[in-house]
Parts: sequence; structure tokens; C-alpha cells
Amino acid sequence: MTTEIETNRKSLYETDYLRWIETTLAQLQMRDYSNIDWENLIEEIGDMGRSERRSLKSNLIVIITHLLKWQYQPNFRSGSWKGSIVEHRRRIRESLKESPSL
Repeated sequence: MTTEIETNRKSLYETDYLRWIETTLAQLQMRDYSNIDWENLIEEIGDMGRSERRSLKSNLIVIITHLLKWQYQPNFRSGSWKGSIVEHRRRIRESLKESPSL
């Protein structure tokens, strides 16, 4: 049986994501654990980890692609390839600095 509070929490998550985040954060800070939308909070935390891994994978794909092009298509080398390599190296370094377990 779904209570009215559970329905309101799910409704807020679906209709106003930012308000849901602010409400959930306030509830955590006040240690109001009985009113937290645990189902969606757990899902969001899991999504954060997946998002970090997807971002790292995307940066690796871009840098590997450009490095291969740089190596095997020297006649087509461009400043944009070089810039992309530098930028994606920076992004990878930053990601690994912030989350070494990636």
C-alpha cells in the first residue's frame, strides 16, 4: 500500500527534479530519514557512478581515435586534432584525480 507521503515524494521527483534534490538534501542534513525518497535517491547515486564511468570511456574513445588518426593519417593532421588530444588528456587526468577508483 502506497502512502500519501510516498506518492508526493515520487511525484516531486518526476515533476520538479531540482526541488526533489533540494528537499532530499535538506532531509539528509536534518537527519529526517523517515521522509527521504530512498528508492530514487539510491537510483540517483548509482547513476552518478555510471555517469562518471561513461564520461571517462567517452574521453578515452575520443583521445584514442585522434591519436590513431595522428599516427596513421599524417597528411591530415590538424590543430583541432592536437587540441582535442590535449583537452581529452586533461579531462581524463581530472577525472582520475577526482575519482582514482575509475
